Amino acid sequence: MRSNKVYYYYFAGCIAVSSLLFLIIISLVIASIPAFDFYGVGLFASYFPAIYGTIVVSITAILIATVLSIGSSIFIVEYVPQRIKGFFINLNDLMASFPTIVYGFWGLYELGPFLNSTLFQFLYTYLGFIPLFSTPPTAVSYLLASIVLAIMITPFASSLIREVYSKIPESMDEGIYALGLGKYHVIKIKISYIAKSILGALTLAYGRGLGETVAVDLTIGNSFIASPSLLSTGITIPALIANQFGSAFTELELSSLFSLALVLFIIGLVFIIAGKLLFYKRQ
Repeated sequence: MRSNKVYYYYFAGCIAVSSLLFLIIISLVIASIPAFDFYGVGLFASYFPAIYGTIVVSITAILIATVLSIGSSIFIVEYVPQRIKGFFINLNDLMASFPTIVYGFWGLYELGPFLNSTLFQFLYTYLGFIPLFSTPPTAVSYLLASIVLAIMITPFASSLIREVYSKIPESMDEGIYALGLGKYHVIKIKISYIAKSILGALTLAYGRGLGETVAVDLTIGNSFIASPSLLSTGITIPALIANQFGSAFTELELSSLFSLALVLFIIGLVFIIAGKLLFYKRQ
């Protein structure tokens, strides 16, 4: 009887969440109709720089965050002494709770100038022949926004990965050591053991970063261009909506912004579905 009641609550919760998601999609579609009627498919061409910037920044950020989150999880679980492990865990959780505007201002006034005179200048000087680094570095850019975004979502992904990693039975370590293998092989096998959980954590982190507005808005430059160079300025869909919403007075202007929100939703949905397909493929 109790199990049936629990099942009922789970089912009711799933229905409520699904209904809410369905209503959001329907609202976005209805609000976007005037823009699609007026512009047609040309709407996507008109806003291509924002769509392009969103994809570039989010993918670059999740690639950076993948290395940082997995590395920090391994470091905390495997190498940090037990007596100070709690400090690092609390520090990680604290970073996950920082307001995004704090990351944005820090990236704009501290991290940006430092990277501009070091890493970005190095990439342009020695790898400038590659289209990815072909423009002179500026104070703001795709790459700076990606790095700031990666730093923002890393604590979130790291906390999820760390929890799963720490739950692996110690008997696995003992068995690996009994085979004469070392620490490197222990970590490698444990990472492969929780690969599906890592993929799930990174998918959630990607969704967390895809719609980030303030921090990216401050560090990307808000230039309505689409450049292949990561050192160039650009714009993303959330930044464009935030900048234009206050001056959108007509129905067509508002509808255009809602259509951008719909495109952002579709981009996130496509990447989540891709992550799920990769998950099932690994199974």
